[in-house]
Amino acid sequence: MSDRLAGKIALVTGASRGIGEAIARRLADDGATVVNASIIEPTYDDRPDIAFEHIDVTSPESVESVVASIVERHGRLDIVVNNAGTEVEKSVPETTEKEWDLVMDVNVKGVFLVSKAAIPHLIETRGVIVNQASINAYWAEPDLAVYSASKAAVLQLTRCMALDHGRDGLRAVAICPGYVRTDMTEQYFDSQSDPAAVRAGMTGKMPLDNRLAEPSDVASMAAFLCSDDASYLSGQAYVVDGALSSGRPFEWH
Repeated sequence: MSDRLAGKIALVTGASRGIGEAIARRLADDGATVVNASIIEPTYDDRPDIAFEHIDVTSPESVESVVASIVERHGRLDIVVNNAGTEVEKSVPETTEKEWDLVMDVNVKGVFLVSKAAIPHLIETRGVIVNQASINAYWAEPDLAVYSASKAAVLQLTRCMALDHGRDGLRAVAICPGYVRTDMTEQYFDSQSDPAAVRAGMTGKMPLDNRLAEPSDVASMAAFLCSDDASYLSGQAYVVDGALSSGRPFEWH
């Protein structure tokens, strides 16, 4: 699409599908050299320009090895997109300790570990960290207790990294998507007793164009935040939800 990220080396976690895949593709389209670091291998084979590294974002050894490998191969690291995440749809009493630990380990500890390993290299390049949060960091919704708590923690980590390392030239920002049309969303619809009705009810309440966001909508925000056009943006969260959270919360499930 452009060359505004030409020469940049980007690490995107969880980029084998969904929003992460869209972000990896968009950064590569804008000229970056992209590494998809994920626990699952990508199913797409049409982008040989997007390298794959296996990573477990909950393991310090795995994270440090991947970051070191990228820097050794490319000589630098300019962009980190912490996209890897997971979700449990339960209230607090229904959530097991194991489920709590899983969500917090992937969504929060993963951001911490990847950022910790990458920050020294990003300081050298005056780079940027883009963390995937959610409107659920601000906006409570039934049966998303641990997920929402994890995304609120991601926002605070983002702000703290922006404050702690701003004088080093490092930027840290977050993206807060609303409801995005991904395979996981479609699986949710298909699991309902009346998928068509649930799908129509959800999309019909979207203020902008009565549609869910596409992964490319989130990817466009990520590409902008990684570019020099956003060179003075740090410590903030950018909502991509078509005005959904501007109004009154609703229950669609």
